[in-house]
Amino acid sequence: MARTLRILDADPESRPKVYSSDFVGRFRAGMQLNNRPVSLSEWRITTGDPDVAQAVAGLFGGKPEKWETTKDDSLQVLTDVDAVKVIVDNADAVSFRMALFGMTGKPIHACDGVEFIDTEDPRYGQPCGCPTSLQERKAAAKAGHGPKPDGRIVFRLADDPERGKFRLVTSSWEFMKAIEGVWRDLEAVGGPALATLKLELVEFTTKSGIDVRYRKPVLQVHGPAPADDAPGAPSLSKFESDDAPF
Repeated sequence: MARTLRILDADPESRPKVYSSDFVGRFRAGMQLNNRPVSLSEWRITTGDPDVAQAVAGLFGGKPEKWETTKDDSLQVLTDVDAVKVIVDNADAVSFRMALFGMTGKPIHACDGVEFIDTEDPRYGQPCGCPTSLQERKAAAKAGHGPKPDGRIVFRLADDPERGKFRLVTSSWEFMKAIEGVWRDLEAVGGPALATLKLELVEFTTKSGIDVRYRKPVLQVHGPAPADDAPGAPSLSKFESDDAPF
């Protein structure tokens, strides 16, 4: 039986929260408004730690506020910036899979585009059956019966590296196309790298004359991080893993 302080048993709201992952916060490129996903032009950061919320607000603008979620990262900061300097420890900090999530929020299909990659899936190592062309893959994902990109970046803030690790989860097809280049750049650095994580504006007109405007996440690697920014700085707080894009 776990030991507890009786003084806090009497006032459980005063007990410090215990979070369940190693991330202090998450960068997001969108949010839900009236139950509809909305893309943002500046970064939105969510966290369960008030100190982290205050810190990122001080660095990037905005103010901590509550938002409706069943997860532990119940505070959000709508920042004033679309680009942030970050430290990425190595190429392993950037991961990718194709994933289709079920009603429980857990993936019912996880593959690398060729084979199933979830070691707990009895189909592990078998062909995933996904279409070969990106156009067909996009159509299947849009229809809701095919997986979509699930790219992830784990990083620390260059302006406050000891604050702990943040992450970005993105379903951007454009980010997927850029990942090989990001891996090459990080492997060339061979250690913690200084990079810029930004929301890059994309504008074009389709053949039918429709103007399209959106922002895509971009990770631009600059070179080695300053030597005094040691990798693996301890987290000050933690929150539960969340696979939802917003």
